[in-house]
Amino acid sequence: MKFTLLTCKNIVINALHFIAKPVTCQPAFFALLFLLLGVPDIYSLLVLHSLLPLFKTSFAFLSCYILALPVVFLPERPRRFYKTALLVFAGFFFFVDIYLLLLYNETFGTITKDAIAAVLATNPDETVEYIDTYFTIDNLLILSAIFSVVFVLFYYLRKLRFKWNYIGRCVVLIFLLFSASISLRQFYKVKDSNLYYLIAKECPDLREYRQNPSVICAGERVGNIVLIIGESFSKFHSSLYGYEKETNPLLEKLESDSVLFVYENITSACVTTIPAMKSIMMSYIDSKSDSIAWYECLTLIEVMQRSGLKVSWFSNQSKTGFYENEVGRFADLCDEQVFVGDKHSGLSRNNKDEELIPLVEECLSDSAQSKFIVVQMMGSHAGYSQRYPSIFSIFKAGDYDNSHSCLSSGKRQMLAEYDNSVLYNDSVVYELMRLFDNKDAIVVYLSDHGEDVFRSSDDICTHATEFDDRHKFVVKQIPLMVYTSPLFREKHPELQQRIETSVNRPYRTDSIMYTIMDVAGVESVNGISYKHKSLFK
Repeated sequence: MKFTLLTCKNIVINALHFIAKPVTCQPAFFALLFLLLGVPDIYSLLVLHSLLPLFKTSFAFLSCYILALPVVFLPERPRRFYKTALLVFAGFFFFVDIYLLLLYNETFGTITKDAIAAVLATNPDETVEYIDTYFTIDNLLILSAIFSVVFVLFYYLRKLRFKWNYIGRCVVLIFLLFSASISLRQFYKVKDSNLYYLIAKECPDLREYRQNPSVICAGERVGNIVLIIGESFSKFHSSLYGYEKETNPLLEKLESDSVLFVYENITSACVTTIPAMKSIMMSYIDSKSDSIAWYECLTLIEVMQRSGLKVSWFSNQSKTGFYENEVGRFADLCDEQVFVGDKHSGLSRNNKDEELIPLVEECLSDSAQSKFIVVQMMGSHAGYSQRYPSIFSIFKAGDYDNSHSCLSSGKRQMLAEYDNSVLYNDSVVYELMRLFDNKDAIVVYLSDHGEDVFRSSDDICTHATEFDDRHKFVVKQIPLMVYTSPLFREKHPELQQRIETSVNRPYRTDSIMYTIMDVAGVESVNGISYKHKSLFK
């Protein structure tokens, strides 16, 4: 019995020694690795009082352990190379995390399906524009200083001699088990967030999922139904909604002529483009069923086609990022699609939204009697200075010295550039609407989501994250406006009246599909009426 107990004790000690070896054999290296990958999240956990970094810190420890395993077994020369490459990799993510802390009080996001989808939908142009917009010299200097401090700490850590006893190895094991349990629990929640799932399953060809719904229409058909989808346009920067800068002079003129109707209480269903487009173009969010995949839901495009309309899609965004995205799949369903952003290649392309105007104009000259036209703009997407020609550089940083004196000159410049992009957007939307002056037409304009341009906080200028309720409120407040042509008002007086009397109705964009169906005279789809969900009900 004594021999057995001693043997078991030795097995346990040896196993513990082996498990702890990635930490204990080169503690200075492991400490530096963990500093680089985990410190930003520890800061978030302790200072920002957020529980999310608890997972990320745990995952950082587990990652360091796994990454350090080869160091135990590799020969001397491969080990040196591996350690150097690993520290460079960790240093890159340290830069990213600290930068996001400086910019957003947030660290690199957890691995989720939406996060991976956003990365895959991003193209090199967007990446370069984002860096150009947000990465300043000041931030670079701060990052370099912090990075230098970390390596000074490492220098002194190397001089320390660690003595690992039984208790020390037990502590390593406890940390490892704790980190593994939290990480695995989190990964279980997002188990479908892998690349295969996203690429092979989450973004299929929607043409393979056509439902051929039974659509019943009634009443006189509107000749042209146009849905213009803007990008990152905040109602808080629209003079149509009381903003102090005159950012919408042309659309204001249409409103004063009583041909443009501005809706006051519209919110976006989502804060990023892809889920927002899903909410606009299909009944996915409305289904409220985890058993139904988004690509199995009814699309607005198919309903319009089954109603007898020709459907065209014109976009100034790229159809694909690093991989196919869901927005491009919607376009594939259409009878006609043109992506201005894909006409050119390379990082130098910078297409302006005005390139969409001749495409829509050409579409109007074809023989189709009834049309549904979707126009997707770049609008006011980040990289604000790239969204408008130089002639629209009207607002300057100095224009905000009094109203935004708490902001740095660089932030006031970003604010000016954003307002210039809104001013240019005003011009393009105005020209698009005026194309239909002599047509039986209704034009609905809305933004996919808004933008928080230093409104909820002096440190926040973005839309794709959810910091707090104030930030989410700002991002989800969007403009929506409806233009009706003289011929439309003459031919559809009842619908015109409903449009005019609905301007104060609270509404969310995940029901806009039913508004378009209402305009198209759709009475029912597969025997179900959706008219009560229309903005113009």
